[in-house]
Amino acid sequence: MATTADSWEYPTHRKFDNVLPLSEVDPEDKAAVLRSRALVVRESWIKAMEGRIVQKELKKCFRAEGVNHYQNCRHLVDLYMTSLKEKRVEGWRKIDRSEGSA
Repeated sequence: MATTADSWEYPTHRKFDNVLPLSEVDPEDKAAVLRSRALVVRESWIKAMEGRIVQKELKKCFRAEGVNHYQNCRHLVDLYMTSLKEKRVEGWRKIDRSEGSA
């Protein structure tokens, strides 16, 4: 019998055009700076939404597995805890400060 945890796969997302990182963009080229900012913020939001998807799947797994959720949903818990630590949304002001000081 296949469980909810066994049938779940990590989702993929749409790829956008490659843009130079903010540290490599000429600060005088405002259009390039805006594109670079948008890319960083977009990728940050994508990572945050991936974490939200993992959270939804974890809730489903907990409900479906009942008392066995500690064993059967462990991989989703690990994935969710990793996403909480690493996948935070950062606004463009913070991005500008961190790139400018580097």
